[in-house]
Amino acid sequence: MTAAKPTSISELKQFIVATGLRLPEQQERVARLALAHPEIVAFGTAHSLADRCVVSPSTVVRVANALGFESFKEFRQFFRQHVRAVAGTA
Repeated sequence: MTAAKPTSISELKQFIVATGLRLPEQQERVARLALAHPEIVAFGTAHSLADRCVVSPSTVVRVANALGFESFKEFRQFFRQHVRAVAGTA
């Protein structure tokens, strides 16, 4: 993805709206959970997030890629930074 990576949850939401991103139903479930409950991504694994969304871990990785991240690790780090900022420990 050539666009700049989002630096906040609000930027990520703006990216989704601005690009008109449409995800398959299973991927959309993962994205909605991630945005609604960032702590689940921040402290989970691709496998634990997949289990919670009833999808495969590869679907979780595809969502991270579709949202502009190179890997699940980078996706998870983004959410960890968000959780820290919200908690005031950034």
